[in-house]
Amino acid sequence: MPFDGLTIRAVTRQLNQELGDARIDKIHHPERDELIFSLRSPRIGSARLVLSANPRWARMHISTEKKANPSQPSAFCMLLRKYLEGAKIKGIEQIGMERVVYIRLEALNDFREWQEKLLVCEFMGRHSNIILVNPENNLIIDAIKKVGSEVSSFREILTGREYVPPPGQGKLDPQQAGSQEFAAAMWAQPDHTDMATALFNVFTGVSPYTARHICRLAGFDDTQPVDECGALELDRLYATTRDLIHHLDEGDMEPCVKYRKNLAQEFSPFQPAALPRGSQVKKFASMNAACDHFFTQKLGQLRLESMQNNLVRTINEHLHKAYRKQFLQEGDLQEARENEKYKLWGEMLTAYAHRFRKGDTEATMPYFTTGEEIKLPLDPRYTPIQNAQRYFRIYNKSRGALRHLKRLMAENQANIDYLESVLVAVKQAQEPLHIEEVVDELEKEHYLKPRASRPKAKKASLKPRRFMSSDGLLISVGRNNLQNDRLTLRDSNRNDLWLHAKEIPGTHVIITLPPDITSIDAVPDTTLEEAAALAAHFSKASGSRKVAVDYTFRHNVKKPGSAKPGMVVYDNYWTILVDPASRRVQELLDSELAADQVL
Repeated sequence: MPFDGLTIRAVTRQLNQELGDARIDKIHHPERDELIFSLRSPRIGSARLVLSANPRWARMHISTEKKANPSQPSAFCMLLRKYLEGAKIKGIEQIGMERVVYIRLEALNDFREWQEKLLVCEFMGRHSNIILVNPENNLIIDAIKKVGSEVSSFREILTGREYVPPPGQGKLDPQQAGSQEFAAAMWAQPDHTDMATALFNVFTGVSPYTARHICRLAGFDDTQPVDECGALELDRLYATTRDLIHHLDEGDMEPCVKYRKNLAQEFSPFQPAALPRGSQVKKFASMNAACDHFFTQKLGQLRLESMQNNLVRTINEHLHKAYRKQFLQEGDLQEARENEKYKLWGEMLTAYAHRFRKGDTEATMPYFTTGEEIKLPLDPRYTPIQNAQRYFRIYNKSRGALRHLKRLMAENQANIDYLESVLVAVKQAQEPLHIEEVVDELEKEHYLKPRASRPKAKKASLKPRRFMSSDGLLISVGRNNLQNDRLTLRDSNRNDLWLHAKEIPGTHVIITLPPDITSIDAVPDTTLEEAAALAAHFSKASGSRKVAVDYTFRHNVKKPGSAKPGMVVYDNYWTILVDPASRRVQELLDSELAADQVL
């Protein structure tokens, strides 16, 4: 659901109750089109008010999310600090049912006198803006987005220009329009216009989502053509709309966020009239809390997807180079192996040297084992023995090159294995912080250039995924290579059980065993199968039906000194075949333990 007029009505009602006489302590500009006001309210104490003019996610609400701030504040942020830090919020007012909000403030001027200031927030898609206005003369002081005459001849948003409200959309205000005026406007819609679209076209402040909800709430099919509706039906639709606004004004609402496949889809001041199959609803105590949760989750999802796409593209570029190098190395290997013939040629020429003399250009002789005759090219400048020695030198040189080539191929294969394991971690990341740790890892391994300037925000300590087996044993799953190293080599006990998908990039899995389990036969089969299925699920082979997973006691796992993060060797292991897409895996994923959950 967009931040429409009804949602703004619900949000501003709460903000007026909680932020009256709140003082602005700090103003930050963390993103290009977003401001955060740090407030001290007599009613709720410290609070953060988010104001966003993002073209897609314009909004205003109290937020609990902490964001990193740029080291150098923007010019607009500096201006707001000059005028508004220390100011008091005297009122937050929605203009009719429009997506425009006036925040009225009192601030001290240079003479320590209280003066009124007006912050206009326009939440109108790509035309969204945040504008500081002097209410005494209605002149614009500054705006987060400046609009010149080349963009809009009707409405310039520049310092010193008169503030002009956004032009109306020609819709009816549901608070003021009568039922007959509403019915006439609905019937005036083009033929075959469905009821929800007509309601959206007629009433201001109503989004398509809200229009569909109102139709269903009134007992109608929202796809029903409006020209098939009579006066009684439209009266009922009108009354339902007015009743819904009345409930919002009285604070009688049920704020919620709708989820599908664990992804936030929509938010609303009221419960959906119909819930599609596969969707869930999470309820909240206030509209601000619902907005904060939705935008934190949704923007986090979008940021995660963007970070994943960028990082996957970078990793694939490195992999493409490594695969290309591997292809060329295999060609060199084939060529080097063909040089094995020079050893045989040298041996044969030495054995039959008495048949030839200096000046010969070729030597024909029987093959040692088959007796078949072969011809060897000779350099006429040298004797047969000198030619044989020349073949031995070529062979010895190629043998050294072959050893070097095999070392290079092993290093390149280790590089491919490492990058593929990183790719698995990136694709399975659940939040931006997980990607940040992978970026740190790639910077340390010199796959990425270190970022010149980075936010100063303190990073939370990432913990492995944790699951409880059917037998009550803890199963820990690393999220990336650095965490795999910590989980396996630092945080686990030497007698815990370690699991990994066999010869496939994936994560490390640890079953924490009690001291009385010292043999593999004592490990519960169900726990072993569940942990192995998780190891397969969090691997490159997660889409396969059957995956081989190796398991051994942790003391059998070693990390070579020169190995990249997450790379280990192990021995004395067993192997089990599991299905990474089994129902039990999904049950475990759904019941993943919270990071701060105490066992």
